[in-house]
Amino acid sequence: MKAENSKVTKRRLPPGTLELIRQRGIARAAGNRELTSELEKQCRQARKEGLKERRAAVMVEAAEPEKSIRKARRSFTNYKTKMNALPRLDGTITTSKKAMEKIIHDYYSDLFDSHDHLPSYEIKEDGYVVPPVLPSEFRHAISSVKNRTAPGLDRIRLEHLKNLPPVLVNTLARLFTRYLFECKVPTQWNTSKTALLFMKGDLHDIGNYRPMALVCRLQTFHSSHPKQD
Repeated sequence: MKAENSKVTKRRLPPGTLELIRQRGIARAAGNRELTSELEKQCRQARKEGLKERRAAVMVEAAEPEKSIRKARRSFTNYKTKMNALPRLDGTITTSKKAMEKIIHDYYSDLFDSHDHLPSYEIKEDGYVVPPVLPSEFRHAISSVKNRTAPGLDRIRLEHLKNLPPVLVNTLARLFTRYLFECKVPTQWNTSKTALLFMKGDLHDIGNYRPMALVCRLQTFHSSHPKQD
């Protein structure tokens, strides 16, 4: 997948931009910070100009029959809001992917960390028996969600669940009933992938992004089930 993405990126970039990127890599390897910084500025400018040219070409192609101008515009909106640099705590800017991931991790870990230590709470058993989850309830939960929603780590799309045969729907309904009765779910269901959505302002300010957790699709339906309450 990475090799394919690299080939696609190279096809999008003109030869002049690729040459600047190559020179920047040489300067960085040689430890020439001043030259690396200058080449980085030239690379950013070249990418902007190349994007304008590509945008014009794609919009012309999208105007042809059976093409979608709206999808073309949406794709370029995603490119425009892509995070490509972040400031460190000391104010310096980094474009390293690993360094940016650490900045993002530290920022949101501190933001969402609970600084208040609450006493533990013991749930008392009252003899309540959880009613079984019906296959019709599972079908209704799936049909009530709009299509084209992003999948989670399980890579299960809503379109896949809507086309499940009855035998699998019945199996999932029994699993949901079991997990509700045992008050636990598979570990994989509690793992999520966080995507950052740019809101407005400076692209390089981490505070201008809203985190969106992409959980496993089945966990979404399980946690929203009314019998959880």
